[in-house]
Amino acid sequence: MRSYFITGGTGFIGRAVVRALLKRQDTERIVCLTRGRPDLLSDYRISYLHGDITEVGLPDGHFTDLIHAAAEANDLLQPDQARYYYTIVEGARRIFEWAHRQQIYRTLFVSSGAVIKGDTIYCQAKRLAEWLMYKLTPSGKLARVFSVVGEEMPIAGQYALGRFIGQGLNGSIQYYESGSVRSYLHVDDCAQWLLTVLEKGHPNKPYDVGASRPITMADLALMVGRMMGVPVEEVLCERYELAKIYLPDAAATRALGVTETISLEDSIRRTIDHLRNTDLEPSAAG
Repeated sequence: MRSYFITGGTGFIGRAVVRALLKRQDTERIVCLTRGRPDLLSDYRISYLHGDITEVGLPDGHFTDLIHAAAEANDLLQPDQARYYYTIVEGARRIFEWAHRQQIYRTLFVSSGAVIKGDTIYCQAKRLAEWLMYKLTPSGKLARVFSVVGEEMPIAGQYALGRFIGQGLNGSIQYYESGSVRSYLHVDDCAQWLLTVLEKGHPNKPYDVGASRPITMADLALMVGRMMGVPVEEVLCERYELAKIYLPDAAATRALGVTETISLEDSIRRTIDHLRNTDLEPSAAG
């Protein structure tokens, strides 16, 4: 039987991971660290530890697995960049030292594909967090997640697909042609890939988690516009860019036996249908 301690288990990707674990017969319990999200998943196997990862008392007791997925990736919405950097790095140091003391057999760090080329505060902090994992938990597994789509994805901030859907809910979509190319993996597939890396991955080897189908931002905007039945307009403006070509090299991950089961079109359609039936704050859909 497996017992999991998960940081970030109440976030967009973390919730998908928890849902996937709840479908497994060998999942005995899940403890999630959370800063107080109100709409928590409910199951007799889940309990929650409330607090900030930089100072909360981490639990005693036996855990077979650690999944460290905490960190708000939308760094442009962080008013205190120094605190934001500190939280990612100090949180990683504390959680990996704790895992070593607890002698946790399996550890997975959910990092980001942005560390490869990005130079934001988030990217720099994640790079240092990866180094800390290698130093403090030598048997840990590393997964770098690229672009993900799903029903609970954020629709405010720098993420193009979420922004397009949010704009579409308001009646029109604007994009600018930057030459950027992305690929989008549905969050449920992402969760299965992450758990596969935890189970089968090799230590000291990063595994990219992301879809294979590339798409330009212009084509993505037009696709979302067609699905939502709203006009799409190209505009001239300067926006934050993570990397123009942001695509995974997932050959090592696919060699573990993972596949994509949900197409980009179905992923977007599911997300649109979900958000159309969800009450949103006006700012979230803007």
